[in-house]
Amino acid sequence: MWKFINLIRINPLLWLVAATGILTGYFREFLILFIVIFIHEIGHALAALFFKWRLVKVEMLPFGGVAEMDEYGNRPYLEEIVVTLAGPIQHLWMIGLSSLLLLTGYGDPVLIEKFISINWMILLFNLLPLWPLDGGKLLFLFLTVFLPYKRAKSTMLVASISLLFLFMISTILIYSFHLNLLIVLSFLLYAHYVEWKHQSYMYIRFLLERLNIMEKSRKKKVILVEPTMTLDGVLSKLHKGYLHEVHVKTTPPFVCNEKELLNAYFKRSARTCAIQDLFR
Repeated sequence: MWKFINLIRINPLLWLVAATGILTGYFREFLILFIVIFIHEIGHALAALFFKWRLVKVEMLPFGGVAEMDEYGNRPYLEEIVVTLAGPIQHLWMIGLSSLLLLTGYGDPVLIEKFISINWMILLFNLLPLWPLDGGKLLFLFLTVFLPYKRAKSTMLVASISLLFLFMISTILIYSFHLNLLIVLSFLLYAHYVEWKHQSYMYIRFLLERLNIMEKSRKKKVILVEPTMTLDGVLSKLHKGYLHEVHVKTTPPFVCNEKELLNAYFKRSARTCAIQDLFR
């Protein structure tokens, strides 16, 4: 328990937001928002710990929160879906319990209605297909079903940032100048920039983790490649959730497995080597 508590972080700027809430008379709204987001992130964290994921921290930010994991796309689909949905699900029981209190007459109805509306707002916003919201993570998981991991990540980011710009334009047209919403959207824009910049690092971690995947734990997938394709190009075809067998179109055909290619990539620095020359 203490180990888990030590993973919880509060961003210093959050205290400034709290102080602003006190001075402007919106501290109650701030406190409700903080509690709702905190429970949301704890939901992610507990689900991750249940599956023995490497949880780095749960950080509360001025306009949201994040449960940071040291995982890079090689966990089973079911686990990733459960961990991703474990945050949004928290809003459902909070809304249900609050509605029950409202119906039975317990508590301050104004406060309870505020609590319900904030829960709905965060739930619906969080499910938008925008990175790094849970909706964006679900979009990425969906794309990895059909596309290699590397291509799925870049496709998701392009789709997400396009939707974000459309959302920002419509927000400005509808609400003119809504400061809090514009700050949140600016944070999302910055998150896209950081994720795009770190794509290569995330991809390398994805590949590195695959060196330790047990062969019996994944389905097999065959990849057909030209003999002149580089090792880097072949590895970019790897899919999440599979172990791969690479068939090189030579005469006679040459077959190698994923682990051999990964070892060549990391231990022999052969990323630009043509696949036909790799094992000569």
